[in-house]
Amino acid sequence: MKKILTLIAVLMTLTVPAMAQRGGAAPNWITIAAKVGAGNSILFCQQISDDENIKQNYLSPSFSIGGRLGVVFVDRIGVSVEYLSSNYQNKYEYTPELVQNKISSNLKIKTSDLLILARYTGEYGFYAEIGPKITSVKDIQFAAGDMPNHDLTDCFKKSFNSIVFGFGFSPYNGERVIVSLGIRAAYCSSSIVKDIPNFQGGLGNKPFINLEMKPFSAQATLDIGYHFARFGSATCGKQKIIFFK
Repeated sequence: MKKILTLIAVLMTLTVPAMAQRGGAAPNWITIAAKVGAGNSILFCQQISDDENIKQNYLSPSFSIGGRLGVVFVDRIGVSVEYLSSNYQNKYEYTPELVQNKISSNLKIKTSDLLILARYTGEYGFYAEIGPKITSVKDIQFAAGDMPNHDLTDCFKKSFNSIVFGFGFSPYNGERVIVSLGIRAAYCSSSIVKDIPNFQGGLGNKPFINLEMKPFSAQATLDIGYHFARFGSATCGKQKIIFFK
């Protein structure tokens, strides 16, 4: 993840001088946007997949809402920084030992997400993006059957990093306002579970202790943006930000 952040920083360092030399080739917008996403979330776990008594629901909902600040530097390449408040769920159905009835459970995760994405914007409203997502865990609740919720916030890592990639298009691309629809996926390659020595619950005979859970999410996104400024050349030849009136 450090390598990805370093690469993006290097690209920004190289791109800004190139823009200045070329006079800021259009488009070179600075955009603020509201963003929402809805889709699916999965905690991949091999130990759970191998257990015949546990059935994981791979269609568990996820929702995100937040904002984006985007800059297109030159040759339609830029950087977007996003902050999102997100909710993820992971639903399971399991049969405990010596019990015939199946029990439904749900692991609910609330996070704050910071995304730093390299973004390409094409001529016809097409865009593609890739970069890191830095997630801070705010709250994790586990509910099983009629039992009260277990607060597992302290049993998972406080933060973790994912790789994000996505693409989409703009059905409306006005002079100032742009509406974009897209598909985005995020995956963390390391487990987000910590040791839980005092937690007695779990999924059947699978307590959460030492389970390796790796989060994945895929969402459809709606982005409503406004171009509020652009890069331009001052009379002295230096680059400056020009705000639209």
